Amino acid sequence: MRNLSNIAKIVLDNVRDDPIYFFLQAARRLDSGLLTRMTAGFVRALPERAIQLRAVGLLLSGNTSGLGEYLRQLDPSLIPDVSLARLGDMAIAVQDPTSAEHLLKNRTSTSTALCRTQARHAWYLGDMQEAIDILSSVVPPSNKQLRHYQSELGVFLGALPAVPKQIFAPDARLAQGTALHFLTNSLPHTGSGYAQRSHSIMMSLADEGWRTEVLTRAGYPLTVGKLRAQDADVVDGITYRRILPARFRSDMRSKIQQQADALAAAVGRLQPGVLHTTTDFSNALAVLSVAESFGLPWVYEVRGQLADTWASTRPESAKSSQRYKLFREREAFVASRATHVVTLGEAMRAELVAQGIPSNKITIAPNAVGDAYLEDPIGREEARGRLGLSPDLQYVGTVSSLVAYEGLDLLIRAAAELIPDNPKLRVLIVGSGVEANNLKDLSKSLGIYEYCLFPGRVPRDEARTYHCVLDIFVVPRRNLSVTRAVTPLKPVEALACEVPVIAADLPALRELIVHGETGLLVKPDDPHQLAVAIRSLLEHSSKRASMGAAGRKQMLAERTWSANAQKLSETYKLISHKLQ
Repeated sequence: MRNLSNIAKIVLDNVRDDPIYFFLQAARRLDSGLLTRMTAGFVRALPERAIQLRAVGLLLSGNTSGLGEYLRQLDPSLIPDVSLARLGDMAIAVQDPTSAEHLLKNRTSTSTALCRTQARHAWYLGDMQEAIDILSSVVPPSNKQLRHYQSELGVFLGALPAVPKQIFAPDARLAQGTALHFLTNSLPHTGSGYAQRSHSIMMSLADEGWRTEVLTRAGYPLTVGKLRAQDADVVDGITYRRILPARFRSDMRSKIQQQADALAAAVGRLQPGVLHTTTDFSNALAVLSVAESFGLPWVYEVRGQLADTWASTRPESAKSSQRYKLFREREAFVASRATHVVTLGEAMRAELVAQGIPSNKITIAPNAVGDAYLEDPIGREEARGRLGLSPDLQYVGTVSSLVAYEGLDLLIRAAAELIPDNPKLRVLIVGSGVEANNLKDLSKSLGIYEYCLFPGRVPRDEARTYHCVLDIFVVPRRNLSVTRAVTPLKPVEALACEVPVIAADLPALRELIVHGETGLLVKPDDPHQLAVAIRSLLEHSSKRASMGAAGRKQMLAERTWSANAQKLSETYKLISHKLQ
Protein backbone atom coordinates (compact mmCIF):
# COMPACT_ATOMS: atom_id res chain seq x y z
CA MET A 1 0.00 0.00 0.00
CA ARG A 2 2.89 2.36 0.73
CA ASN A 3 4.34 1.63 -2.72
CA LEU A 4 0.97 2.09 -4.41
CA SER A 5 0.44 5.41 -2.67
CA ASN A 6 3.92 6.67 -3.63
CA ILE A 7 3.64 5.51 -7.24
CA ALA A 8 0.27 7.26 -7.49
CA LYS A 9 1.92 10.44 -6.23
CA ILE A 10 4.84 10.07 -8.64
CA VAL A 11 2.45 9.58 -11.57
CA LEU A 12 0.26 12.50 -10.51
CA ASP A 13 3.24 14.83 -10.07
CA ASN A 14 4.61 13.87 -13.48
CA VAL A 15 1.25 14.33 -15.17
CA ARG A 16 0.88 17.75 -13.56
CA ASP A 17 4.40 18.77 -14.51
CA ASP A 18 4.54 17.48 -18.09
CA PRO A 19 1.79 15.05 -19.20
CA ILE A 20 3.09 14.54 -22.74
CA TYR A 21 6.59 13.59 -21.58
CA PHE A 22 5.18 11.24 -18.94
CA PHE A 23 2.96 9.37 -21.39
CA LEU A 24 5.82 9.16 -23.91
CA GLN A 25 8.06 7.56 -21.28
CA ALA A 26 5.28 5.15 -20.33
CA ALA A 27 4.81 4.16 -23.98
CA ARG A 28 8.54 3.59 -24.39
CA ARG A 29 8.57 1.27 -21.39
CA LEU A 30 6.00 -0.89 -23.15
CA ASP A 31 8.54 -1.31 -25.98
CA SER A 32 5.79 -2.95 -28.04
CA GLY A 33 6.10 -3.60 -31.75
CA LEU A 34 2.33 -4.04 -31.84
CA LEU A 35 1.82 -0.53 -30.40
CA THR A 36 4.19 0.87 -33.01
CA ARG A 37 2.40 -0.83 -35.91
CA MET A 38 -1.06 0.07 -34.63
CA THR A 39 -0.27 3.74 -34.13
CA ALA A 40 1.51 3.96 -37.50
CA GLY A 41 -1.62 2.56 -39.19
CA PHE A 42 -3.76 4.93 -37.14
CA VAL A 43 -1.79 7.93 -38.45
CA ARG A 44 -2.21 6.84 -42.08
CA ALA A 45 -5.97 6.59 -41.62
CA LEU A 46 -6.43 10.06 -40.14
CA PRO A 47 -7.58 13.07 -42.17
CA GLU A 48 -5.13 15.94 -42.67
CA ARG A 49 -7.15 18.28 -40.43
CA ALA A 50 -6.66 16.01 -37.38
CA ILE A 51 -3.39 17.72 -36.52
CA GLN A 52 -3.09 16.79 -32.84
CA LEU A 53 -4.14 13.18 -33.38
CA ARG A 54 -1.65 12.74 -36.23
CA ALA A 55 1.10 14.15 -34.03
CA VAL A 56 0.13 11.88 -31.12
CA GLY A 57 0.18 8.87 -33.45
CA LEU A 58 3.65 9.72 -34.70
CA LEU A 59 4.79 10.24 -31.11
CA LEU A 60 3.50 6.90 -29.84
CA SER A 61 4.74 4.99 -32.89
CA GLY A 62 8.27 6.09 -32.01
CA ASN A 63 8.70 7.92 -35.32
CA THR A 64 10.29 10.99 -33.75
CA SER A 65 12.02 12.09 -36.95
CA GLY A 66 8.69 11.90 -38.78
CA LEU A 67 7.04 13.84 -35.97
CA GLY A 68 9.63 16.60 -36.27
CA GLU A 69 9.14 16.85 -40.04
CA TYR A 70 5.38 17.02 -39.55
CA LEU A 71 5.55 19.71 -36.87
CA ARG A 72 7.94 21.89 -38.86
CA GLN A 73 5.63 22.01 -41.89
CA LEU A 74 2.73 23.34 -39.81
CA ASP A 75 1.84 27.04 -39.76
CA PRO A 76 1.70 28.00 -36.05
CA SER A 77 -0.34 31.14 -36.78
CA LEU A 78 -3.28 28.95 -37.84
CA ILE A 79 -3.26 26.79 -34.70
CA PRO A 80 -5.17 27.75 -31.50
CA ASP A 81 -3.17 28.32 -28.31
CA VAL A 82 -4.15 25.12 -26.52
CA SER A 83 -3.47 22.92 -29.56
CA LEU A 84 -0.16 24.69 -30.13
CA ALA A 85 0.75 24.03 -26.49
CA ARG A 86 0.18 20.28 -26.94
CA LEU A 87 2.22 20.19 -30.14
CA GLY A 88 5.02 22.14 -28.48
CA ASP A 89 4.99 19.71 -25.56
CA MET A 90 5.44 16.83 -28.01
CA ALA A 91 8.44 18.50 -29.65
CA ILE A 92 10.03 19.10 -26.23
CA ALA A 93 9.27 15.55 -25.09
CA VAL A 94 11.18 14.03 -28.04
CA GLN A 95 14.04 16.52 -27.56
CA ASP A 96 13.45 18.33 -30.84
CA PRO A 97 14.34 21.96 -30.10
CA THR A 98 14.10 22.98 -33.77
CA SER A 99 10.45 21.98 -34.00
CA ALA A 100 9.68 23.49 -30.60
CA GLU A 101 11.26 26.78 -31.64
CA HIS A 102 9.31 26.76 -34.91
CA LEU A 103 6.03 26.32 -33.05
CA LEU A 104 6.58 28.61 -30.07
CA LYS A 105 8.77 31.52 -31.18
CA ASN A 106 7.17 34.95 -31.48
CA ARG A 107 3.91 33.65 -30.02
CA THR A 108 2.60 35.83 -27.20
CA SER A 109 -0.42 34.72 -25.27
CA THR A 110 -2.06 34.80 -21.85
CA SER A 111 -3.18 31.18 -22.31
CA THR A 112 -2.11 29.20 -19.24
CA ALA A 113 -1.57 26.06 -21.33
CA LEU A 114 0.66 27.82 -23.85
CA CYS A 115 2.63 29.69 -21.18
CA ARG A 116 3.27 26.42 -19.35
CA THR A 117 4.61 24.94 -22.59
CA GLN A 118 6.78 27.99 -23.22
CA ALA A 119 8.12 27.61 -19.68
CA ARG A 120 8.94 23.94 -20.38
CA HIS A 121 10.75 25.01 -23.54
CA ALA A 122 12.81 27.60 -21.64
CA TRP A 123 13.55 25.00 -18.92
CA TYR A 124 14.56 22.44 -21.55
CA LEU A 125 17.03 24.95 -23.03
CA GLY A 126 18.49 25.66 -19.59
CA ASP A 127 16.94 29.09 -19.04
CA MET A 128 15.78 28.19 -15.55
CA GLN A 129 14.88 31.61 -14.17
CA GLU A 130 13.14 32.58 -17.41
CA ALA A 131 10.98 29.45 -17.16
CA ILE A 132 10.04 30.37 -13.59
CA ASP A 133 9.21 33.95 -14.61
CA ILE A 134 6.95 32.76 -17.42
CA LEU A 135 5.10 30.37 -15.11
CA SER A 136 4.78 32.89 -12.29
CA SER A 137 2.78 35.18 -14.56
CA VAL A 138 -0.04 32.67 -15.15
CA VAL A 139 -0.17 30.13 -12.30
CA PRO A 140 -0.57 30.43 -8.50
CA PRO A 141 2.44 29.88 -6.18
CA SER A 142 1.05 26.43 -5.30
CA ASN A 143 1.36 25.14 -8.88
CA LYS A 144 3.38 21.88 -8.93
CA GLN A 145 5.36 22.70 -12.06
CA LEU A 146 6.35 26.10 -10.65
CA ARG A 147 7.28 24.68 -7.24
CA HIS A 148 9.39 21.94 -8.79
CA TYR A 149 11.24 24.46 -10.95
CA GLN A 150 11.88 26.74 -7.96
CA SER A 151 13.09 23.83 -5.84
CA GLU A 152 15.51 22.63 -8.51
CA LEU A 153 16.88 26.11 -9.18
CA GLY A 154 17.43 26.50 -5.45
CA VAL A 155 19.59 23.35 -5.43
CA PHE A 156 21.53 24.54 -8.47
CA LEU A 157 22.14 27.86 -6.71
CA GLY A 158 23.67 26.15 -3.69
CA ALA A 159 21.00 24.90 -1.27
CA LEU A 160 22.24 22.08 0.97
CA PRO A 161 20.26 19.61 3.08
CA ALA A 162 20.15 20.31 6.81
CA VAL A 163 21.92 17.61 8.86
CA PRO A 164 22.58 18.41 12.55
CA LYS A 165 26.14 18.00 13.79
CA GLN A 166 26.69 14.58 15.30
CA ILE A 167 28.90 13.33 18.10
CA PHE A 168 30.18 10.21 16.40
CA ALA A 169 32.50 7.64 17.92
CA PRO A 170 32.25 4.57 15.70
CA ASP A 171 33.64 1.19 16.65
CA ALA A 172 37.08 1.33 15.03
CA ARG A 173 36.94 -2.38 14.23
CA LEU A 174 33.88 -1.72 12.07
CA ALA A 175 34.87 1.66 10.69
CA GLN A 176 38.17 0.61 9.21
CA GLY A 177 36.53 -2.08 7.08
CA THR A 178 33.09 -0.69 6.33
CA ALA A 179 31.98 1.48 3.41
CA LEU A 180 28.53 2.94 2.80
CA HIS A 181 27.69 3.67 -0.86
CA PHE A 182 24.93 5.91 -2.20
CA LEU A 183 23.80 5.22 -5.79
CA THR A 184 21.29 6.49 -8.33
CA ASN A 185 20.03 3.00 -9.25
CA SER A 186 21.12 -0.62 -9.05
CA LEU A 187 20.57 -4.24 -9.89
CA PRO A 188 18.23 -6.10 -10.02
CA HIS A 189 15.82 -3.39 -11.19
CA THR A 190 18.18 -1.55 -13.58
CA GLY A 191 20.67 -3.33 -15.83
CA SER A 192 22.55 -0.27 -17.15
CA GLY A 193 26.31 0.07 -17.38
CA TYR A 194 26.08 2.30 -14.30
CA ALA A 195 24.38 -0.43 -12.27
CA GLN A 196 26.73 -3.14 -13.53
CA ARG A 197 29.82 -1.06 -12.71
CA SER A 198 28.48 -0.41 -9.21
CA HIS A 199 27.79 -4.07 -8.58
CA SER A 200 31.20 -5.15 -9.86
CA ILE A 201 32.86 -2.64 -7.52
CA MET A 202 30.85 -3.94 -4.55
CA MET A 203 31.70 -7.56 -5.33
CA SER A 204 35.40 -6.79 -5.71
CA LEU A 205 35.52 -4.71 -2.52
CA ALA A 206 33.97 -7.65 -0.67
CA ASP A 207 36.80 -9.82 -2.02
CA GLU A 208 39.21 -7.24 -0.59
CA GLY A 209 37.66 -7.72 2.85
CA TRP A 210 35.41 -4.67 2.95
CA ARG A 211 31.95 -4.77 4.46
CA THR A 212 29.77 -2.77 2.08
CA GLU A 213 26.19 -1.64 2.05
CA VAL A 214 24.29 0.46 -0.47
CA LEU A 215 21.49 2.99 -0.35
CA THR A 216 19.77 4.09 -3.56
CA ARG A 217 17.99 7.34 -4.35
CA ALA A 218 14.74 8.19 -2.59
CA GLY A 219 11.80 6.57 -4.32
CA TYR A 220 13.84 4.17 -6.43
CA PRO A 221 12.81 1.67 -7.81
CA LEU A 222 9.21 2.94 -7.55
CA THR A 223 10.29 5.79 -9.85
CA VAL A 224 10.92 3.24 -12.62
CA GLY A 225 7.57 1.54 -12.09
CA LYS A 226 8.51 -1.33 -9.75
CA LEU A 227 5.33 -1.57 -7.69
CA ARG A 228 6.52 -4.63 -5.72
CA ALA A 229 9.74 -2.96 -4.56
CA GLN A 230 11.00 -4.16 -1.19
CA ASP A 231 12.99 -2.25 1.44
CA ALA A 232 16.10 -4.18 0.38
CA ASP A 233 17.37 -6.46 -2.38
CA VAL A 234 20.30 -8.83 -2.01
CA VAL A 235 22.20 -9.59 -5.22
CA ASP A 236 25.25 -11.89 -5.06
CA GLY A 237 25.52 -11.16 -1.35
CA ILE A 238 25.45 -7.37 -1.79
CA THR A 239 22.63 -5.60 0.08
CA TYR A 240 20.90 -2.75 -1.73
CA ARG A 241 18.69 -0.84 0.69
CA ARG A 242 15.93 1.41 -0.61
CA ILE A 243 14.76 4.78 0.63
CA LEU A 244 11.00 4.34 0.43
CA PRO A 245 9.47 6.90 2.79
CA ALA A 246 5.83 6.85 3.78
CA ARG A 247 5.45 10.09 1.82
CA PHE A 248 7.79 10.50 -1.12
CA ARG A 249 8.88 14.07 -1.91
CA SER A 250 9.32 14.63 -5.62
CA ASP A 251 10.75 18.15 -5.71
CA MET A 252 14.55 18.15 -5.91
CA ARG A 253 15.40 19.95 -2.68
CA SER A 254 13.04 17.88 -0.51
CA LYS A 255 14.15 14.67 -2.16
CA ILE A 256 17.80 15.40 -1.38
CA GLN A 257 16.80 16.13 2.21
CA GLN A 258 15.05 12.74 2.45
CA GLN A 259 18.21 11.11 1.12
CA ALA A 260 20.40 12.91 3.63
CA ASP A 261 18.11 11.85 6.49
CA ALA A 262 18.23 8.21 5.38
CA LEU A 263 22.01 8.33 4.99
CA ALA A 264 22.41 9.80 8.47
CA ALA A 265 20.31 6.98 9.94
CA ALA A 266 22.37 4.41 8.01
CA VAL A 267 25.63 5.90 9.30
CA GLY A 268 24.38 5.58 12.87
CA ARG A 269 23.43 1.95 12.30
CA LEU A 270 26.35 0.79 10.14
CA GLN A 271 29.18 2.93 11.59
CA PRO A 272 31.15 3.11 8.31
CA GLY A 273 34.67 4.36 7.94
CA VAL A 274 34.02 5.97 4.56
CA LEU A 275 31.10 7.15 2.40
CA HIS A 276 31.15 6.79 -1.38
CA THR A 277 28.82 8.22 -4.02
CA THR A 278 28.72 8.83 -7.77
CA THR A 279 27.67 11.54 -10.19
CA ASP A 280 25.62 13.60 -10.40
CA PHE A 281 26.16 16.37 -7.85
CA SER A 282 22.68 15.93 -6.35
CA ASN A 283 23.85 12.59 -4.95
CA ALA A 284 26.95 14.22 -3.59
CA LEU A 285 25.08 17.02 -1.81
CA ALA A 286 23.39 14.53 0.51
CA VAL A 287 26.61 12.59 1.12
CA LEU A 288 28.66 15.77 1.66
CA SER A 289 26.24 17.05 4.29
CA VAL A 290 26.14 13.74 6.18
CA ALA A 291 29.91 13.21 5.96
CA GLU A 292 30.65 16.66 7.33
CA SER A 293 28.03 16.26 10.05
CA PHE A 294 29.60 13.00 11.26
CA GLY A 295 33.21 13.96 10.53
CA LEU A 296 33.59 11.15 7.97
CA PRO A 297 35.76 11.06 4.84
CA TRP A 298 33.93 10.57 1.54
CA VAL A 299 34.68 9.67 -2.06
CA TYR A 300 33.03 11.27 -5.10
CA GLU A 301 33.14 9.01 -8.14
CA VAL A 302 32.83 11.04 -11.35
CA ARG A 303 31.43 8.68 -13.98
CA GLY A 304 30.60 11.29 -16.59
CA GLN A 305 30.47 14.95 -17.45
CA LEU A 306 26.73 15.15 -16.93
CA ALA A 307 26.40 18.82 -17.80
CA ASP A 308 27.78 17.91 -21.22
CA THR A 309 25.49 14.86 -21.41
CA TRP A 310 22.57 17.22 -20.76
CA ALA A 311 23.81 19.68 -23.41
CA SER A 312 24.37 16.92 -26.00
CA THR A 313 20.63 16.74 -26.76
CA ARG A 314 20.21 20.50 -27.09
CA PRO A 315 21.36 23.31 -29.38
CA GLU A 316 24.89 24.62 -28.98
CA SER A 317 23.44 27.69 -27.27
CA ALA A 318 22.58 25.48 -24.27
CA LYS A 319 26.25 25.67 -23.25
CA SER A 320 25.79 29.34 -22.45
CA SER A 321 22.58 28.73 -20.48
CA GLN A 322 22.06 29.27 -16.76
CA ARG A 323 21.57 25.54 -16.13
CA TYR A 324 24.78 24.49 -17.89
CA LYS A 325 26.85 27.08 -16.06
CA LEU A 326 25.37 26.18 -12.66
CA PHE A 327 25.60 22.43 -13.39
CA ARG A 328 29.34 22.67 -13.98
CA GLU A 329 29.78 24.88 -10.92
CA ARG A 330 27.94 22.41 -8.69
CA GLU A 331 29.97 19.47 -10.02
CA ALA A 332 33.21 21.34 -9.36
CA PHE A 333 31.96 22.35 -5.90
CA VAL A 334 31.20 18.81 -4.69
CA ALA A 335 34.42 17.44 -6.19
CA SER A 336 36.40 20.12 -4.36
CA ARG A 337 34.67 19.30 -1.05
CA ALA A 338 35.11 15.51 -1.39
CA THR A 339 37.95 13.92 0.53
CA HIS A 340 38.96 12.07 -2.62
CA VAL A 341 37.75 11.83 -6.23
CA VAL A 342 37.63 8.72 -8.41
CA THR A 343 37.08 8.86 -12.17
CA LEU A 344 37.16 6.67 -15.29
CA GLY A 345 40.11 7.85 -17.37
CA GLU A 346 42.78 10.39 -18.21
CA ALA A 347 40.47 12.64 -20.24
CA MET A 348 38.13 12.94 -17.29
CA ARG A 349 41.00 13.50 -14.87
CA ALA A 350 42.23 16.35 -17.09
CA GLU A 351 38.75 17.88 -17.04
CA LEU A 352 38.66 17.72 -13.24
CA VAL A 353 42.11 19.28 -12.94
CA ALA A 354 40.96 22.06 -15.27
CA GLN A 355 38.10 22.68 -12.81
CA GLY A 356 40.62 23.19 -10.00
CA ILE A 357 40.72 19.71 -8.42
CA PRO A 358 44.31 18.79 -7.41
CA SER A 359 45.67 15.92 -9.49
CA ASN A 360 46.94 14.09 -6.39
CA LYS A 361 43.39 13.99 -5.06
CA ILE A 362 42.16 11.98 -8.08
CA THR A 363 42.40 8.22 -8.64
CA ILE A 364 41.52 6.54 -11.94
CA ALA A 365 39.41 3.39 -11.69
CA PRO A 366 38.56 2.60 -15.32
CA ASN A 367 35.61 0.66 -16.63
CA ALA A 368 36.64 -2.97 -16.43
CA VAL A 369 35.62 -6.56 -17.09
CA GLY A 370 33.80 -8.83 -14.67
CA ASP A 371 34.33 -12.49 -13.86
CA ALA A 372 32.37 -13.81 -16.85
CA TYR A 373 34.67 -11.94 -19.21
CA LEU A 374 37.77 -13.35 -17.53
CA GLU A 375 36.75 -16.79 -18.78
CA ASP A 376 37.76 -17.85 -22.28
CA PRO A 377 35.44 -16.21 -24.85
CA ILE A 378 32.62 -18.26 -26.32
CA GLY A 379 33.55 -19.48 -29.80
CA ARG A 380 31.94 -17.39 -32.51
CA GLU A 381 30.15 -20.32 -34.12
CA GLU A 382 28.87 -21.56 -30.73
CA ALA A 383 27.66 -18.06 -29.76
CA ARG A 384 25.77 -17.73 -33.03
CA GLY A 385 24.26 -21.17 -32.55
CA ARG A 386 22.97 -20.19 -29.10
CA LEU A 387 21.23 -17.16 -30.59
CA GLY A 388 20.01 -18.82 -33.77
CA LEU A 389 22.25 -16.76 -36.05
CA SER A 390 23.91 -18.02 -39.22
CA PRO A 391 27.57 -19.04 -38.89
CA ASP A 392 28.17 -18.08 -42.54
CA LEU A 393 27.37 -14.37 -42.31
CA GLN A 394 29.48 -11.43 -41.14
CA TYR A 395 28.16 -9.44 -38.19
CA VAL A 396 29.18 -5.92 -37.21
CA GLY A 397 27.45 -3.94 -34.51
CA THR A 398 27.24 -2.93 -30.89
CA VAL A 399 25.73 -3.55 -27.47
CA SER A 400 24.72 -0.11 -26.27
CA SER A 401 22.10 2.33 -25.09
CA LEU A 402 20.40 3.64 -28.21
CA VAL A 403 20.82 7.38 -27.76
CA ALA A 404 21.74 10.05 -30.28
CA TYR A 405 25.32 10.72 -29.14
CA GLU A 406 26.27 7.07 -29.77
CA GLY A 407 26.06 7.87 -33.51
CA LEU A 408 24.57 4.52 -34.50
CA ASP A 409 22.93 6.09 -37.52
CA LEU A 410 26.49 6.39 -38.89
CA LEU A 411 26.88 2.62 -38.58
CA ILE A 412 23.67 2.02 -40.54
CA ARG A 413 24.75 4.48 -43.24
CA ALA A 414 28.16 2.80 -43.47
CA ALA A 415 26.48 -0.60 -43.77
CA ALA A 416 24.25 0.71 -46.57
CA GLU A 417 27.43 1.62 -48.46
CA LEU A 418 28.94 -1.85 -47.92
CA ILE A 419 26.01 -4.23 -48.37
CA PRO A 420 25.64 -3.94 -52.18
CA ASP A 421 29.13 -5.48 -52.54
CA ASN A 422 28.84 -7.70 -49.47
CA PRO A 423 25.35 -9.23 -49.13
CA LYS A 424 26.60 -11.45 -46.30
CA LEU A 425 27.02 -8.43 -44.02
CA ARG A 426 24.59 -8.02 -41.13
CA VAL A 427 24.23 -5.16 -38.64
CA LEU A 428 23.47 -6.25 -35.07
CA ILE A 429 22.40 -3.45 -32.72
CA VAL A 430 21.62 -4.73 -29.21
CA GLY A 431 19.97 -2.42 -26.72
CA SER A 432 17.08 -0.04 -26.20
CA GLY A 433 16.62 3.69 -26.04
CA VAL A 434 15.01 6.73 -27.57
CA GLU A 435 16.73 6.24 -30.93
CA ALA A 436 15.55 2.65 -31.47
CA ASN A 437 12.67 3.41 -33.83
CA ASN A 438 14.59 6.15 -35.63
CA LEU A 439 17.38 3.65 -36.39
CA LYS A 440 14.89 1.11 -37.71
CA ASP A 441 13.24 3.77 -39.87
CA LEU A 442 16.64 4.83 -41.23
CA SER A 443 17.51 1.25 -42.18
CA LYS A 444 14.18 0.99 -44.01
CA SER A 445 14.69 4.26 -45.87
CA LEU A 446 18.17 3.08 -46.96
CA GLY A 447 16.78 -0.27 -48.11
CA ILE A 448 18.77 -2.45 -45.67
CA TYR A 449 16.22 -3.23 -42.95
CA GLU A 450 16.33 -6.94 -43.79
CA TYR A 451 20.08 -6.87 -43.16
CA CYS A 452 19.71 -5.31 -39.68
CA LEU A 453 18.89 -7.05 -36.41
CA PHE A 454 17.46 -5.15 -33.43
CA PRO A 455 16.96 -7.63 -30.56
CA GLY A 456 16.28 -4.81 -28.09
CA ARG A 457 17.38 -4.97 -24.47
CA VAL A 458 18.74 -8.39 -23.55
CA PRO A 459 19.31 -10.01 -20.13
CA ARG A 460 22.59 -9.10 -18.49
CA ASP A 461 23.93 -12.66 -18.70
CA GLU A 462 23.27 -12.78 -22.47
CA ALA A 463 25.26 -9.64 -23.33
CA ARG A 464 28.54 -11.54 -23.44
CA THR A 465 27.09 -14.01 -25.98
CA TYR A 466 26.09 -11.12 -28.25
CA HIS A 467 29.60 -9.68 -27.98
CA CYS A 468 31.07 -13.02 -29.04
CA VAL A 469 28.78 -13.20 -32.09
CA LEU A 470 30.34 -10.11 -33.66
CA ASP A 471 33.20 -9.97 -36.13
CA ILE A 472 33.66 -6.27 -35.33
CA PHE A 473 32.35 -4.13 -32.49
CA VAL A 474 31.64 -0.55 -33.60
CA VAL A 475 31.60 2.61 -31.43
CA PRO A 476 30.75 5.44 -33.88
CA ARG A 477 30.23 8.12 -31.23
CA ARG A 478 29.48 11.70 -32.22
CA ASN A 479 32.17 14.29 -31.59
CA LEU A 480 30.72 16.00 -28.50
CA SER A 481 32.10 17.20 -25.18
CA VAL A 482 30.58 14.23 -23.36
CA THR A 483 31.93 11.62 -25.80
CA ARG A 484 35.39 13.18 -25.86
CA ALA A 485 35.66 12.78 -22.08
CA VAL A 486 33.72 9.65 -21.05
CA THR A 487 35.05 6.14 -21.68
CA PRO A 488 32.20 3.63 -22.24
CA LEU A 489 32.02 0.14 -20.72
CA LYS A 490 30.76 -1.99 -23.61
CA PRO A 491 33.85 -1.79 -25.87
CA VAL A 492 35.94 -2.91 -22.88
CA GLU A 493 33.79 -6.03 -22.71
CA ALA A 494 34.01 -6.52 -26.48
CA LEU A 495 37.80 -6.40 -26.40
CA ALA A 496 37.81 -8.90 -23.55
CA CYS A 497 35.80 -11.20 -25.85
CA GLU A 498 38.57 -10.97 -28.50
CA VAL A 499 36.43 -8.79 -30.77
CA PRO A 500 38.31 -5.96 -32.51
CA VAL A 501 36.79 -2.50 -32.08
CA ILE A 502 36.36 0.26 -34.63
CA ALA A 503 35.72 3.53 -32.80
CA ALA A 504 35.50 7.26 -33.40
CA ASP A 505 38.88 8.93 -32.90
CA LEU A 506 38.03 10.74 -29.65
CA PRO A 507 40.27 11.25 -26.58
CA ALA A 508 38.29 8.92 -24.30
CA LEU A 509 38.27 6.14 -26.90
CA ARG A 510 42.00 6.52 -27.59
CA GLU A 511 42.48 5.36 -23.99
CA LEU A 512 40.89 2.04 -25.01
CA ILE A 513 41.86 1.39 -28.62
CA VAL A 514 45.43 1.11 -29.83
CA HIS A 515 45.06 1.96 -33.51
CA GLY A 516 46.23 -0.89 -35.72
CA GLU A 517 46.77 -3.24 -32.74
CA THR A 518 43.45 -3.74 -30.94
CA GLY A 519 41.21 -2.03 -33.48
CA LEU A 520 40.91 1.04 -35.65
CA LEU A 521 40.16 4.70 -34.92
CA VAL A 522 38.27 6.64 -37.57
CA LYS A 523 37.29 10.24 -38.14
CA PRO A 524 34.12 11.01 -36.13
CA ASP A 525 30.83 11.79 -37.86
CA ASP A 526 31.97 10.33 -41.19
CA PRO A 527 30.03 7.23 -42.33
CA HIS A 528 32.22 6.75 -45.42
CA GLN A 529 35.43 6.54 -43.37
CA LEU A 530 33.65 4.14 -41.04
CA ALA A 531 32.64 2.00 -44.03
CA VAL A 532 36.23 1.95 -45.28
CA ALA A 533 37.49 0.79 -41.89
CA ILE A 534 34.83 -1.93 -41.59
CA ARG A 535 35.63 -3.22 -45.07
CA SER A 536 39.35 -3.32 -44.34
CA LEU A 537 38.81 -5.62 -41.34
CA LEU A 538 36.09 -7.78 -42.85
CA GLU A 539 38.45 -8.64 -45.71
CA HIS A 540 41.21 -9.85 -43.37
CA SER A 541 40.16 -12.49 -40.85
CA SER A 542 43.73 -12.93 -39.60
CA LYS A 543 43.97 -9.22 -38.80
CA ARG A 544 40.69 -9.38 -36.87
CA ALA A 545 41.95 -12.39 -34.92
CA SER A 546 45.27 -10.77 -34.01
CA MET A 547 43.58 -7.52 -32.97
CA GLY A 548 41.05 -9.43 -30.89
CA ALA A 549 43.76 -11.39 -29.10
CA ALA A 550 45.74 -8.21 -28.42
CA GLY A 551 42.63 -6.44 -27.14
CA ARG A 552 41.82 -9.22 -24.69
CA LYS A 553 45.39 -9.30 -23.41
CA GLN A 554 45.34 -5.54 -22.85
CA MET A 555 41.98 -5.56 -21.04
CA LEU A 556 42.95 -8.40 -18.70
CA ALA A 557 46.22 -6.67 -17.89
CA GLU A 558 44.83 -3.18 -17.32
CA ARG A 559 41.09 -3.31 -16.70
CA THR A 560 39.80 -5.74 -14.09
CA TRP A 561 37.47 -5.02 -11.21
CA SER A 562 39.88 -6.67 -8.78
CA ALA A 563 42.57 -4.13 -9.75
CA ASN A 564 40.06 -1.31 -9.28
CA ALA A 565 39.03 -2.70 -5.90
CA GLN A 566 42.66 -2.71 -4.76
CA LYS A 567 42.92 0.97 -5.71
CA LEU A 568 39.69 1.81 -3.91
CA SER A 569 40.71 -0.21 -0.85
CA GLU A 570 44.00 1.69 -0.64
CA THR A 571 42.13 4.99 -1.05
CA TYR A 572 39.62 4.11 1.66
CA LYS A 573 42.39 3.16 4.07
CA LEU A 574 44.30 6.33 3.30
CA ILE A 575 41.39 8.67 3.97
CA SER A 576 39.87 6.66 6.84
CA HIS A 577 42.78 7.55 9.16
CA LYS A 578 40.68 10.53 10.25
CA LEU A 579 38.65 8.16 12.42
CA GLN A 580 41.64 6.86 14.33
